[in-house]
Amino acid sequence: MTGPIIVDSNLLLLLIVGSADRSYIKMHKNLNSDYTDDDFDFLGLIVSGFSDIILLPHILAEVSSLARQIKRPAKSHIQMKLREMVEITTEIPIPSLLGVRRDEFDVFGLTDAVILHSCATRFAELEITLLTADAKLANQANALGYSVLLYSDFFS
Repeated sequence: MTGPIIVDSNLLLLLIVGSADRSYIKMHKNLNSDYTDDDFDFLGLIVSGFSDIILLPHILAEVSSLARQIKRPAKSHIQMKLREMVEITTEIPIPSLLGVRRDEFDVFGLTDAVILHSCATRFAELEITLLTADAKLANQANALGYSVLLYSDFFS
């Protein structure tokens, strides 16, 4: 695997929370029932196979909101990791207008419509791959001919 990757909201949250402290995964209400330390490790392996993580403001807004749903001091550590990721990672600003103009907006909402728009573009002349845990989004990206990895497919 090469080229850039967009990591969808829930998986990006796992990456950031686990990077702050693996024990926070079990404590975080948006992660504790779906993900484990092993998921964090595996996610890191997947992401390390790509040249760049591409951040989208819409995903970051969701992740920032979700990341804060934990008590201190974990909240502060997680916020610090989110800040670090934003400081060292490429962010591509996609106007919301491009998302709401997509046919998928009504079904998928703004963030996913913007993600799909981003998948149709290129970064540094390379195709962007989407990594998501959302089967519905993955199926739509696949139907549109975009490069997509569904997280659960790695365990089938």
